[in-house]
Amino acid sequence: MKKLLLLPFLLLAVLSMVACGGSDNEPFTPGQPETPEQPGGGDDTDDSDTLAPEGSGRYLVLYSSRTSNTERMARQIRTALDCDMIEVEPQMPYENDYNAMLERAQEELAAIEQGRYPAVGTSVDSFDGYDIVFVGYPIWYGSMATPMQAFLHEHASKLAGKRIALFATSGGSGISASIGEARSLCPEATFVDRTLLLTSSTLSQMEGRVAEWLDEIGAGREEPVTPGISSPNVNISVGDRTITATMEDNAAARDFLSRLPLEVTLKDYNQTTEKIFYPSPALTTAGTARGCVPIPGDITIYAPWGNVAIFCKNGSRSNDLIKIGHIDGDGIEALRVAGDVRVKFERQ
Repeated sequence: MKKLLLLPFLLLAVLSMVACGGSDNEPFTPGQPETPEQPGGGDDTDDSDTLAPEGSGRYLVLYSSRTSNTERMARQIRTALDCDMIEVEPQMPYENDYNAMLERAQEELAAIEQGRYPAVGTSVDSFDGYDIVFVGYPIWYGSMATPMQAFLHEHASKLAGKRIALFATSGGSGISASIGEARSLCPEATFVDRTLLLTSSTLSQMEGRVAEWLDEIGAGREEPVTPGISSPNVNISVGDRTITATMEDNAAARDFLSRLPLEVTLKDYNQTTEKIFYPSPALTTAGTARGCVPIPGDITIYAPWGNVAIFCKNGSRSNDLIKIGHIDGDGIEALRVAGDVRVKFERQ
């Protein structure tokens, strides 16, 4: 862990970065300039994996970002691949004050060296079904940002055997140290040997650099998981009435759509707060972020039990709920009846 420099040197380094006109406000290593690595500049260890050109498959983009730079990269990758994306967020948001944030970042990095990881508010059930998991983060003091380190630490066993591709942003620091951290955190994962780093001087080249990198590692736009589904909307027949719902763009919702038409009996649960049923087999939740505060009309999955729950009333926040859709307009009124309700779900 690098020791905290005296305040004058820290201020001098920050002012120097601003004077260079860089737009990247992520923390960097004051007083220890590094030669920025170009896209594709991974390290030379021999346990990496090179994907074949023209590859295809299913992808997940995980990213952590305090400013918008890493998020912009993540969205660029998502747009290019038309894939799932999840933000890794700290349980306690970072301070708006930049200097206070720097101090907290240093404290968290020091704690990680002692084996103590900060709490994160993001959890993923499973990474099954994803060919490559893209992991993006800002570089803080030469290291991977602490929320992403904590996330990888918590999910290491679930990432075993998965291919991971790293991308990052920094004010000027290189990516090599963070590659080593990622491999230590997920020793049973396989890392793509090409990484992508954008610094303040190369952020303006983001679109071209991302496209070039994806081509180099053989990642291409995936085919639709469920061929033939052209609309995320469904019709729900309730007696002689038909209501509509709009589904989310995640793996669980796509699995649900793939099973339509589907006729089920909804049962009351939690004093008519929810109407539930148990799909068989259970819907996939791989790579789908958990946690929501349900409102009337929300269509969700309660992950521990695998049941689909349609909320007729407001519910309490649950970290185990996965939202897969929402009933449009006032359509939920059709389900606000006591007792079992027979319904039929069909694609529009």
